[in-house]
This record gives sequence, C-alpha cells and structure tokens, in this order.
Amino acid sequence: MALDVLNDIKAAEEKALETRRTAAAAAKDSLKLAAQENSDIKDKELTKARRDNLAVVDAAQEAAKQELDALQQTRVVACETLKKNAESKLGTAADVCIERILK
Repeated sequence: MALDVLNDIKAAEEKALETRRTAAAAAKDSLKLAAQENSDIKDKELTKARRDNLAVVDAAQEAAKQELDALQQTRVVACETLKKNAESKLGTAADVCIERILK
C-alpha cells in the first residue's frame, strides 16, 4: 500500500514536470508570437508615420513653391517697371541728343 502511494506520488510528480515543460514550451511560443505581432504593429505604425510625414513634407514643399512663385512674379513686375522707366529715360535722352544735334 505504501508502495502504491509512493508510485502515485512519483507519477504525479512526473506528470507535473511534463505539464511544466509543456507550459514552458507554450510560453516560449507565446513570446515568439507576441514578438512577431509587436514587430508587425511597429512596422505598420512606422509606415503610417512615414506616409503622414511625407504628406506634411509635400504640403510644405508646395507652400514654398507657391511663395517662390509669388516672389518671382513680384520681381518680374519690378523688372518690367524698371524696363519701362529705362525706356522712357532713354527716349528722353535720345530726344535731348537730337535737339542738341539739330541746334
């Protein structure tokens, strides 16, 4: 009878040890799966952040382009004004030269 009890205890200990091994293997597999899921989530979040940042960069580039275009248009207008003034002064100078020649 005592031998049967000892055998039962030994069998229970072996079963507990096997259950512990199975639990450890399951925990290891769970950790691998969790790490893979975390990696997938991280990749998705990084991709989304990159896309969002690209949209911000594109918007900033477009704003800068519009600002440069406006500045260029202002400079073109200023150059046209200078050109007209120069033509006017050149015309006046030509008239003065012609008057002097004719005198």
